[in-house]
Parts: sequence; structure tokens; C-alpha cells
Amino acid sequence: MTRIEYDAMGKPVNVPGLEAIASKRPEFAHGPRIWAETLAPALRARESERRETFRKVWRKTAVAAVIPWLLLLVFGVMNPFLFGAWAIVLAFGTPIAIILIAGMDWLRVYAMKSATKELVLGAACQCFGFTYETLAPDVSRVTDYRSLIAAARAHQARHGPPGARTGKRKRRRRGQTRITTPFGSASFGASDASGPECPTPAYDVLEDASLLPGHESRHFEDLIKGERAGAAFSLVEARLETTGENGTTVFQGLLFHVQYPDRFHGRTLMARSRWWKRGKAAKELQKVSLVSAELDRAFTVYSTDQVEARALLTPDRMERLIALERHFSGGKLRGIFEDGHMTIALEAPNQFEAGSIFKPLADPDRFATALVELGLVCDMIDGFLTRDWAQDKL
Repeated sequence: MTRIEYDAMGKPVNVPGLEAIASKRPEFAHGPRIWAETLAPALRARESERRETFRKVWRKTAVAAVIPWLLLLVFGVMNPFLFGAWAIVLAFGTPIAIILIAGMDWLRVYAMKSATKELVLGAACQCFGFTYETLAPDVSRVTDYRSLIAAARAHQARHGPPGARTGKRKRRRRGQTRITTPFGSASFGASDASGPECPTPAYDVLEDASLLPGHESRHFEDLIKGERAGAAFSLVEARLETTGENGTTVFQGLLFHVQYPDRFHGRTLMARSRWWKRGKAAKELQKVSLVSAELDRAFTVYSTDQVEARALLTPDRMERLIALERHFSGGKLRGIFEDGHMTIALEAPNQFEAGSIFKPLADPDRFATALVELGLVCDMIDGFLTRDWAQDKL
């Protein structure tokens, strides 16, 4: 299993080269060729544009930052009161000046970052036969604030409104019935959280199982979809937030949904024990003791089928989940196995960024990192495939 180490800031370090990982799994074999023939030339062609864009944006940002100081100096001579309020003037004046003078240029930086992600991650997904979509607004044609409004409306029409309702967080959501389960307070019925609909079933499944915290606003990006040995899967990055005076981000991470060929007999919920939120247990769910004492201490599992739950959550399979959690610097892993699907939530910092836009684009580490991350996702999916399903398909 190929892994990448990350520093304290979540940036990859000691990334293995494309040649070094080419023999680790079949999907990596064409990596060096795709990089040399397709991806590297495309990124090099964009490098001069990236450098010129940053020269402009830094110059305009510097000018914008100086303007409030000059205005304060000029008008302060006529009105000494302004010198006494210099901190307030600069705190409000500097951001406004930067937005007005350099805002469109910073928007072009965002567009370049989004295009680079789509290029790198799209190429990595093609190696596995998957598809990738950023879900980010298309601002590549934005040249002024009027075209920015048009781009925002087009994105909203496609993916839904991005705004959040204001007000205090409520325990009971409109249109929902909340009951207490072993995993905390669960919501059933349509959620009134604002934001676009999730492009995968993962959000609704986890929300109904009370494996997501209460929130009023949701945002999604980086959608990856595909099939693995007959098992259709999708993963998306999600950010859930509360709103109002004390609004905050209550979940940042990945949502996985895998639809397996066979159905599970029971309903099994599992979560990291340190995340456990004890409540009145639902009558049909019973506590499950895992085969490994170490894993039993690390995870809390409830199920309607004790035998199936223990057979499903073997040490080998749990280690694959832990490896995924460790690689993405995540935590509070939890999931549900029901019908024919495995749906998992993993809290983690922002993922699938394809490297920094502040560094040269033609860096093979961008592509190698994307391949390794997708390989780990495949390892997790493969671990829950039986030999009969996967025979001659992997």
C-alpha cells in the first residue's frame, strides 16, 4: 500500500516519484507516460500565464493596501479625529480597497487553481476509469463585477443556492422528526439546511442515521464517481455549518458512498469511540463486540445482525479504513452498512487540492499525490468486496 506523509499544515512531503509507484498497482502503470505526454505539457503551457497573473495581483494588492494609509494621512491633517480612529479606518478601508482594485485579479487566481485541479485530478481519475468534477463556480470568463454576478447565477441554477439561513440553531428542524439513537440525535424527513443538493446519496444516508452534526448550511466540492469491480461509488468533499451569531463549521471532510453488488442482511452503524455520543439505544440495534480487542476499544458498533457485523468489520477491513483516515489526516470516522451500501463520513482538512497555485504548475508531485490518494480509496472499497464479486474484475 503506497502512502504519502503530510506535514503539520496538511501539505504532502516525501511524495514518491511516478516511476517509483508505477509498479505498485495496475492503475499507476501509465502514470509516467500520461504525465510526460499530456499533463506536463499542458501545465507548462499555463505557467507563463500563472506568473504574469501573480505579478499583476501582487502589484495591485500592494497599491490597494497603501491607499488607505495615504487617505488617512491626507484627511487626518484636515480632521485630526481620524488619527485617533486609524485602526478602524485601516481595518475597513484596506479590505475594501483590495476588493475594488485587485478583486478581479484574485478571482483569476481562483479560476487558475480550479482549472489546475480539474486538469490534474481529471487525469488521475482517468487512470482508474473514474470521473471528476470540481463543483466550483466557473469564473474563467469573469472580467468585471457584472459578469461575476452572471457566473454566480449560472452556478446557482446548476447546483442550488449557496446561502445559509440565519438564526439560532434549533434542535428540531422544520419538516423533520428527531429521535435519539445510539449515535446521538437523529433527523428523519427532509432537512431544512440550505445550500445545494448533495450530488451523491451519502449526505441523506448519513443525515438519516444521525452520523452528521446538526447544521443549517451545506457546501460540496470535488466530486469523484466511478465503479470498482461492479461496485459503483462516489465521494464528495463536504462542509457543514451552523449560522447565526455563533455560527461555525461543524463538519469538514469526505463523504463516501459505495453500492455493492450484494445486499447486507442487517443494519450496522460504527463510529470512533472518542466521538461516541451516548443516547437511548434504538430498540432494533444492539452493541457489537469486535473480534479484535484493540479495535473494540477504538470503535463503537451497533447492529441488527451481530454475526454479519463481526464478519463485515474484520481487523483487515478496519485497518483499511484506519489507513484512509490516517492518510487524509482525518478523524471521527463513522459509517453505516445497510441494504447494499457502505456510507462513510471522515472529518479531514481540505483534500484533493492538486498542489499549491503559488508554486510552479509542472510539478509531478501533484499528479503522484492524486494517484496515491485515489489508490487508497480503491483499497478501502476493495477490502469490502468478496472474492466472488471481485474475481477477474480487479
